[in-house]
Amino acid sequence: MNDKVNRFLPIWIWAIVLVQILLVLFFSVGTAMSPGDFIPDVSELNYVTQLYITRNITVALGLIVALLLRSHRALLTLLIVRLLTDISDVMTVYALDVEVIKESVPMVAVLLIVPAFVAVVYLLKRE
Repeated sequence: MNDKVNRFLPIWIWAIVLVQILLVLFFSVGTAMSPGDFIPDVSELNYVTQLYITRNITVALGLIVALLLRSHRALLTLLIVRLLTDISDVMTVYALDVEVIKESVPMVAVLLIVPAFVAVVYLLKRE
C-alpha cells in the first residue's frame, strides 16, 4: 500500500495536500459554528461569510476527490485554484487595510501559499 501511495505522489506532497484540506476545513467549520472567533467584527453568519465558507469547503472537497481519483491534473488544477484564492485573500487584506486580519497573513503564507506553490511546481514538472 505504501509503495502504491508513493507512486502516485511523494509523501511530502501528500502532507501538503492534507494540510491544505484539514486546515481549510477546520477554519471553515469553525467559522460556520462561531464566526466571531475566526473573522473579526463578524458576530453571525452573513452572505459574505457564507461565501467564504462555501468556497473553502468546495475546494477542500475537490482536493479530496482529486486524491480519490488519483489524478495529478485534477490535483494540480485545484492547488492552483487554492493558491490563487489565498494570494487574492492576502492582497485584499492589504488593499482594504484590514488591520485585524494582517496578523494572520504570515500563517497563511507559511502553511498554505508557499507549500501549495511548491506542490504546483512539482506537479507542473510531472506534466
